[in-house]
Amino acid sequence: MGTIQPGMTRLTCIALVFALNACEGAPTKAPPDPGAPSVASVSPSTEPAAAEPAVEAVPESEPEPEPEPEPEPELFSWGHADLDPDNDNVLGPPAPLDDCEARLEAAGISFKPARIGVGKKVDGVYTCGAHQVVRVKRGPGNIAYNKNPLLTCTMALALADFERVAQEEAERLVGSRIKSIEHMGTFNCREMVNFDLLSEHSFANGIDLKKFVFANGESATVLDDFKPTVDQPEDPKTLFLRSLSNRLYDEQVFSVVVTPYFDHLHRNHIHVDLARYRVDGSRP
Repeated sequence: MGTIQPGMTRLTCIALVFALNACEGAPTKAPPDPGAPSVASVSPSTEPAAAEPAVEAVPESEPEPEPEPEPEPELFSWGHADLDPDNDNVLGPPAPLDDCEARLEAAGISFKPARIGVGKKVDGVYTCGAHQVVRVKRGPGNIAYNKNPLLTCTMALALADFERVAQEEAERLVGSRIKSIEHMGTFNCREMVNFDLLSEHSFANGIDLKKFVFANGESATVLDDFKPTVDQPEDPKTLFLRSLSNRLYDEQVFSVVVTPYFDHLHRNHIHVDLARYRVDGSRP
């Protein structure tokens, strides 16, 4: 704006200054550029916005693997039973065992060497007797017998482990150790009653167990206490006879274990032997 024209009053000038915003050298504001962006659309800062940090993807947790099944415990074996399936039909007494008497001593068996001979062969087979026989006087279980068992040397070795198992089961189930055992015989040249086969008794390779007497004065007889018709017995003596029979077969102490479960002929004794075949008569 130029100078104040003559005739204008000061009030008019002031009004004009406010109107034009240009009085006494005050800077004027340029009119808005119609092509410029509006104030609302202008960013307050010309710097680009900082990028937000990338969020690392958390992987989905994998399901816990199924636990490995517990391995079944290996069945313990005393290693006396004959497990060879190819010799089941072989007849005759067991073959002599090298150093058997030394093994008996190492097993804690007191014994006396014996001799029963083998006689003549019938159709090429020895039908009675054995080559290597001992009479057991005392075993590692310190059990007395009504008559010292006359057995093959290999059967006498098995008898030592039989005593260990029997004492374990007696203490566990009856609460007392075995003091003595009554047996019904070992050596007897004959065939089986119900089968056309030679009995292992013919070779002194088996024993019939009839009665167990415990140190606490109690006793268990197979005839009275095995009770094969009772499904769930509670009598400790019944449990002892059955558990002992199972272990003698399962742990391969003997090849054959026959109880009152097997037939009526065994109602009064448990028969055990080391035949070349296997028979589990310890269960129904």
